[in-house]
Amino acid sequence: MISLGLRYFLEVARCGSIAGAAAAQHVAASAVSRQISKLEDGLGVVLFERQARGMELSEAGLQLAAYANAAALEAERVTTEIRQRGQLGDVTIRLACTEGFAHRFLPMSMADFKRIRPEARFHLRVERPEEVSRQVLEGLSQMALRYTTAQDDRLKTELLVRAPVYAVMCRMHPLAGRRSVGMRDLAKVPLSVGDHGTTVRQLFDAACANAGLHIEPAYVSNHSAAFLPMLPGSSIVALSGYLTVMGQEEARLVAVPFSNPEMRQRSIQVLTLQGRTLPPLAREFLEFMAARLTMAPKAPETEE
Repeated sequence: MISLGLRYFLEVARCGSIAGAAAAQHVAASAVSRQISKLEDGLGVVLFERQARGMELSEAGLQLAAYANAAALEAERVTTEIRQRGQLGDVTIRLACTEGFAHRFLPMSMADFKRIRPEARFHLRVERPEEVSRQVLEGLSQMALRYTTAQDDRLKTELLVRAPVYAVMCRMHPLAGRRSVGMRDLAKVPLSVGDHGTTVRQLFDAACANAGLHIEPAYVSNHSAAFLPMLPGSSIVALSGYLTVMGQEEARLVAVPFSNPEMRQRSIQVLTLQGRTLPPLAREFLEFMAARLTMAPKAPETEE
């Protein structure tokens, strides 16, 4: 277990104030303040910047928080394994993911896994790609799912599965019967794409540039499923991945692969912390997800 001082330190970092941390830990504020001061005196550094709106971590505090969160997760793993040798206790699986996985894939995977292992508990954070990686790096999450066009060498890649971008449209769309579509086919249709922080938008911009095209999307969002309800009966084409549109059969949507090679240069990456052993139930869930991800259909190899 981590020390009392570190536990109070993490609580202040989470709550942003000594009063909030004291309330969460059911102790007096003076006890929390005393432990923080003791920790700062022992390290010889200031861990928090005291501001009018609360307590914010200093640079040294951020480094300590990364260590302390990782230590807390490792302590949880050890105590969980000890409990499992006797009577199995509650096991929390902590995950982080980008928005595309939270729409349907992860909630359904969690629900199905819990039917098999009812003792499992889940804590999910949905963040932007860089924040998802940080969650694992700082020990806040045990594993992360994100789309990527390049591997992150700072973390261990447990699984890498191709995840092409599709052109999603209603079944009555003029392009719906095509084996594949290219960027030029989309030049005169209302287009829905992600914003500049998404892998879909990065690949779309690269494909347009390589084709010598400038296409101004009609609809832009950082939420990949935001415009899907608009597609039935319309001429709109949305750029999205298979996991986002899975289960949309009732909406009468189809996903057509791209002939542009840039739109196939994306993968799903499942990440864990280098050198860290996952608790048994978290490892089991990772393997459960991996089996589903590797069964997802891939876009056929086509030529421009």
